[in-house]
Amino acid sequence: MDTAIILLVSLAMLAFFVVTVFAVVLVLRPWLRAFLHGAPVSVIQIVGMRLRGNPPEILIDAFIALRRAGLVVTIADVENAYFDGKNRVSNSNDLVEIVKKRTNAR
Repeated sequence: MDTAIILLVSLAMLAFFVVTVFAVVLVLRPWLRAFLHGAPVSVIQIVGMRLRGNPPEILIDAFIALRRAGLVVTIADVENAYFDGKNRVSNSNDLVEIVKKRTNAR
């Protein structure tokens, strides 16, 4: 009986560790990068990107580049541009160009 409890507690601790590592790598890492570059994105927005199947890394890198270029855009603008031009986007530079064209068209 004691062995079963120890095994159960060990499995629970392992599961907690795995979930924590995934949270740090998949959510907190892009959030921290955006925050440190002065382009804050909420953790909820990053989770939403992942759930919608959009790559947060590309979106956040493009958002950072656009903010550094002095354009006033939101992460929602960047994500909408990605969604509209998904077939033409292979990296964040492609997405930056698409967002710039959409911003100039307004």
